[in-house]
Amino acid sequence: MPLRFKGVAHPPPRRDGRRENPADMSAGEIATANLGLSGGTQLLYEHDHGQRVGHVTSSWEGPRGELRVSGVVTDPQTERDVRSGQTRGLSLGTSVITGEAGQRIHAQTDELSLCAEPRRGGCYVTELEGRSVHRAATFAKPRGKPLTR
Repeated sequence: MPLRFKGVAHPPPRRDGRRENPADMSAGEIATANLGLSGGTQLLYEHDHGQRVGHVTSSWEGPRGELRVSGVVTDPQTERDVRSGQTRGLSLGTSVITGEAGQRIHAQTDELSLCAEPRRGGCYVTELEGRSVHRAATFAKPRGKPLTR
């Protein structure tokens, strides 16, 4: 039976609009992303194009400006790895076309991968079958009150 998940595929972009990497998404790209279009962006394991393990069903901009996704894992081994917590990272696979001077001309999301450790911070599966499986707590020094998201 397929495993349904939700998670964060891209953190909020920098406030100054600059990119750390040419593959990083801008606020406008996150706001208009539609990874569930045409049957959904393919879901891979560790960016291995020979191992499709499911698909993305939808994407949307989260409350902090992050790119959130929902999807389905159809591969039994990957499903076991996600359920066990061994594979809960999310990583976008993006093709980038640059000019001769290295400037970004065009980028497109090719796939989303489940992985052990995402390259971008905070990109994890956060829900499995509607149940929360990932929380981050931060503690403000002045007040010492925990904040969860």
